[in-house]
Amino acid sequence: MRLVATIIDAFIVFVLQFLLGSLLAVAGFASGGGAEGTVGNMAILIQLFGFVLSVTYYVVFTGYGGQTPGKMALRIKVIRRDGSALSYGRAAFREVPAKFISGIIFGIGYLMVAFDEQKQGLHDRMADTYVIKL
Repeated sequence: MRLVATIIDAFIVFVLQFLLGSLLAVAGFASGGGAEGTVGNMAILIQLFGFVLSVTYYVVFTGYGGQTPGKMALRIKVIRRDGSALSYGRAAFREVPAKFISGIIFGIGYLMVAFDEQKQGLHDRMADTYVIKL
């Protein structure tokens, strides 16, 4: 279920990045940013924008209610180990550095979910969170 929720979220983020990144590119070129030296800078800006959009999407949704739209669709939610809601700080920690560490070595931190009794990935353990079914 977590994998399907991740796929749904990845699709939503991709569409947002494509649409908003395209608008940013069009605005950049319309304002005279099409010169040869600035095309590379514009590409970097669009990539940076896509990264910030992705991080913002996951941190805001997870921090606000423990659910991204993908998790909402599958009726699963991220909570703290004691059952309380996540703060934005804990959501940011879980979604950025903890997930980076989970995926850095062949995704082993994510694969832990399949073999862990409590179904926690490395990022869940690091952030002291669980994913529960509603």
